[in-house]
Amino acid sequence: MVSVSSFKPNANYPELCDKVTIDWDEKRGRFIKAIEDIPLGTVVCIEEGITVSVDSRCCYRCLKLLGNDGFVYCRSCEKFNEPSEIACGEFDSLGIFKLAAHLVFSYPFAEITNLVTSDEPEVPRGLSKTLSTKDVQSVYQLKPFLGIEDSFKTKIVQEAIVKIVKLLEADANWGLLEEPSRLITFTKALRIMAERCAKNAHTIYSIEQIEKKDEDVPIGTGLFPISSIFNHSCTPNVFGFFVRNTFIFVSRGVKSGEELVDSYGVTYNQHSLKQREEFLANVSGFKCHCDSCVEQKSLEDYLEKSFKDVDRSAREASSFLDISDYIDYMKPGVQDIENLISAFSQRRDAEVYSKNLFYWWKKFIENANYRKIVYDPYLIRPYIEMVLLTWNNDVECTVDEKLSILTVAHRLLSNFYVGFHPISELIKKLFEASMNPIDEIRNIETFRTLKQSAEILWKREEYI
Repeated sequence: MVSVSSFKPNANYPELCDKVTIDWDEKRGRFIKAIEDIPLGTVVCIEEGITVSVDSRCCYRCLKLLGNDGFVYCRSCEKFNEPSEIACGEFDSLGIFKLAAHLVFSYPFAEITNLVTSDEPEVPRGLSKTLSTKDVQSVYQLKPFLGIEDSFKTKIVQEAIVKIVKLLEADANWGLLEEPSRLITFTKALRIMAERCAKNAHTIYSIEQIEKKDEDVPIGTGLFPISSIFNHSCTPNVFGFFVRNTFIFVSRGVKSGEELVDSYGVTYNQHSLKQREEFLANVSGFKCHCDSCVEQKSLEDYLEKSFKDVDRSAREASSFLDISDYIDYMKPGVQDIENLISAFSQRRDAEVYSKNLFYWWKKFIENANYRKIVYDPYLIRPYIEMVLLTWNNDVECTVDEKLSILTVAHRLLSNFYVGFHPISELIKKLFEASMNPIDEIRNIETFRTLKQSAEILWKREEYI
């Protein structure tokens, strides 16, 4: 279980902090509201979900990184009561139904049979007494997506159900049911869970994947009943990230009485109105009613593409002079300036242009400020890159400027990732070393490790 020492749990909903409550109204349904001011960097939610891995390097159940021993479970999860064929990949083609099957086996058999024989619940019009993955009723009361019925009837799903039911013959509990009864019970339980997963499941990416922009294949998917209550806004006031099977939300600064809102993948500062509307309609299936969408606000002039392929333009540039010309040509604040700087920095030969890179990373931050991106996780990389350049003495700067850049990097990581970012601990050590006289050798070693970690996180490519 992931924990944060500063987190103070809510008496009624322990996954939430003591500064919030769950409220309800006709327009929003259930939502999370601040009952007092919540400072920037305060952890407001820590929820361990029910998850399945889609990455063979991770434990099928808790998403912990495994060794190269061929096992699908870590030691803590190896006794989980589920047909091993599911975890070993035999039913990977099921998609969301695989998570649904995992949910069926995540609860005691008696609770599942009671669930199957109970009446279909209505979506709660008000507050639930319990909301937790530990309680099957919390999952049952999530808003279902009834449109999954057609997918449920497909040949591949029906054949998989028959195979799984056959495997359950040897189960100590499921095996007590006659096969026709076992088939009916499992089929209904799977449908109930699939309907909830289709509307409420989260795709899980690690912090490393987000930083590398390696989001083609997630590490897993899961259900998080509490986290599902955070509504979307294109101007969010919380920031969420995953640590294996745990979803953590941190305050960006919330006033008492305000609703806590997250971004489901698009924001006003990074996406045009059209991009936001299309993404939310296609991926999340709703129309956003935040202020920026209702008022049709969009930063079109800053978000239009200046290049058909930014990565290719950066890769094929003959030198930094080409990049400088591109940047000088573009309007200040245009997002492609940041994209171009990031792409060029990935080149192996970019290290030759250290002084220019330092200037460009400063330009990156100044450019983002045009779109009101002032203190945001988006700025972590440019600050880390500037720390590497200044502490490696690649550029001339004052001691105060050097410490100022390190301080901002440390605070960004502390406030948004509360110690879970892969570089957090190294930046913290370097920051503490800069504040107090310590062994110079240890300081040099910390920086060397930081540089290596950054190289891995933002992998440089061979220049072609």
